[in-house]
Amino acid sequence: MDQVSFVDSALVFQVPPFEFLNAPGFAAARDRLIAGKLALYEGNHLFNRLILEEGRFLCYLAALSLHAGQDMAQSSTWLTLGRLQREVTELGVASRNRVEAQVSCLRKYGFLTQQTHASDRRVRLLVPSAALLARDAGILGLLVSGLSEFGLSPTDGHKGPLAPDLHRAMRRATLPHLPGLSRIIRRHLPLAPFFAHDCGYMILLILLRGGREGRDGLIGSGYQRLAMQTGVSRTHVRRIIEAARDAGLLTAATRGGHDIRLTANMWHAADRWFADMFALTDLLLREALAAGRAGAPA
Repeated sequence: MDQVSFVDSALVFQVPPFEFLNAPGFAAARDRLIAGKLALYEGNHLFNRLILEEGRFLCYLAALSLHAGQDMAQSSTWLTLGRLQREVTELGVASRNRVEAQVSCLRKYGFLTQQTHASDRRVRLLVPSAALLARDAGILGLLVSGLSEFGLSPTDGHKGPLAPDLHRAMRRATLPHLPGLSRIIRRHLPLAPFFAHDCGYMILLILLRGGREGRDGLIGSGYQRLAMQTGVSRTHVRRIIEAARDAGLLTAATRGGHDIRLTANMWHAADRWFADMFALTDLLLREALAAGRAGAPA
């Protein structure tokens, strides 16, 4: 039974996910998106561990969205630790302490800085680094480029790396949709073995790529190689693979995980996830472009 319903949507999409899913070029666009994301993620073990888990990912998105939507004339919009904690805890994906711990790690490794506000030195603003913004723009750019292959979205002139203004506008549009995005993630229950664990999403992408490229669908890399590719322990990888196997997403019988094969249920679940992501990106792009037109001088 399909556990993901496009009818009971957590967001009101402009283009329904099933239109992307049923488009002739969906599989090719999905595979290019997977390859592009892996090109950005592979080799960046530290960054991946900081964001590639459901709660951390939503905290990361909330920080970028709050940063994009700041109005320095309105203190209620400032990106402070307290504001970020309120936004994320309302989503129900992390506690205040967990948000503070993630911010501390992002600051420690230079992805966030904390600056005193010019007019009120009691206020400390969180500021994403240029590297963090560029990485996020790259990820959004991959999704927008993917949209251009369907002919369903207003992507003219926006294929490739996103211009800073469009990136900022799309992240500004993301903020009110964070609760809906959180519900979307939770609705994709079959993929929970990956979403709920450190670097699980990275492992999912690697398996999907391997399933397309492997002979007879065989993924022979094994737990050790997956651990090296993702920067987590072999035991951590094994537990994720075993949970995915128990959920019917793949088969793996030999010691060491050298005979992984993805099941039809895995592709079924993954395709619905990527269809949702294309539909969400289409919505954010439309809202960002509409906001730009509304703010343009007559």
